[in-house]
Amino acid sequence: MHEGTAFALFFTSLVAGTVGLIYYTIHTRHKEKIMLIEKGADAKLFQTEPKKRNYFFTILIGTVFICISLGIVLGFLVQDSLYSGGMINRGNPMPYFVCVFLMVGIGFVSTFFLNKKLNQ
Repeated sequence: MHEGTAFALFFTSLVAGTVGLIYYTIHTRHKEKIMLIEKGADAKLFQTEPKKRNYFFTILIGTVFICISLGIVLGFLVQDSLYSGGMINRGNPMPYFVCVFLMVGIGFVSTFFLNKKLNQ
């Protein structure tokens, strides 16, 4: 079996399985609601109050991605300046790792303080 054929077969079965699970879930819920209504359950049983949204995780992920990209740019600038000064080799990945982890740490701390401010 060719590699492309195996990938197509895997992808097709993955999509079919996902669609099947979604259909099964919706169909089962519908049958359950119909059975409860036939037995005389109140219609308000199916209505839920809107939940208060908490965007902490979204803000956290966005901040982390922004800080990773800023860390890569800052790592390039640090590596370029250290390379021109003759302090490190061009292929040394240390400035990238240091700057990315530094920026992600700053992002986590800033997200903590932003969340603390938003929850007050």
